[in-house]
Amino acid sequence: MTLEPQVRFGPSGNDVLFYAEKNKTSVQAPAWLFRHGLTAYEVNFGRGIKMGDKMAAELGEEARKHNISVSIHAPYYINLASKEPDAKKKSLGYIEKCLDVARKINSSDGPHRLVMHIGSQCDLPREIAIHMCKMNIKWVINELLKKGYDDFLLCVETMGRFKAIGTYKEICDICSVDPRVVPTLDFGHMNCIEQGELQRNPARMAEIVEYCRKELGNKMERVHIHFSAVVFTERGEQAHSTLDDPKWAFPFEPLAKVIKKYKIQPIIICESKDIMAQDAKYLLNIWSKIK
Repeated sequence: MTLEPQVRFGPSGNDVLFYAEKNKTSVQAPAWLFRHGLTAYEVNFGRGIKMGDKMAAELGEEARKHNISVSIHAPYYINLASKEPDAKKKSLGYIEKCLDVARKINSSDGPHRLVMHIGSQCDLPREIAIHMCKMNIKWVINELLKKGYDDFLLCVETMGRFKAIGTYKEICDICSVDPRVVPTLDFGHMNCIEQGELQRNPARMAEIVEYCRKELGNKMERVHIHFSAVVFTERGEQAHSTLDDPKWAFPFEPLAKVIKKYKIQPIIICESKDIMAQDAKYLLNIWSKIK
């Protein structure tokens, strides 16, 4: 089932309020999100793929019933920056398993969205690591197509640590290799890499979107977005915080205005610590007031 395009807001996984209200499993999330006025849900498999076929099918049924778009966050173990054949084969395996779950869920805003971290620089020169990412993700897509996967987007995420591949310019470069590769713009991560620039100058978010539109064209019409406050050090990302944290949060309004200006229709996922659904609703409330 394909849902009508629109700007959608939701959490990454289930938060403390979800469980406080006596909910127990992700199958209950769509109805709960619907009651809270949210329309998106990101299943987080960062630490491993832990959803069987039965639960995936039930989650999909509930998502379709309540008009919830479901995306999946792939395991953090993916590394397509590596020169090692085993590393890219393992990464392909994680991606396949996630897409198998997405097929069972069968509820997304267009093609199945798989959010993924592309890899780490490790001991490679930066330009070589980026080259490997581009070559390996093309290989992954070819393998997926040969195995019958066809309705998917690999949503490559901007990262918050300096050794990780994933500045917004690097992600735009990587996204150029295939129409099925699109960006996940994580503004909390970008604030870490730029050491607080989005806090000092929130208009910087519009500059980033403008750059990505210039580089990626129509791909930006349905960009995936993560918006959260993230604690950082001189090494980059340290931990997620909440949107009311005066030390680490930055305003959503400048981003919302540029999204409205260009009629972009993203899925916006909030990854706030403990209260991601509540903070997603906060973003939705701001969005509804932007003219």
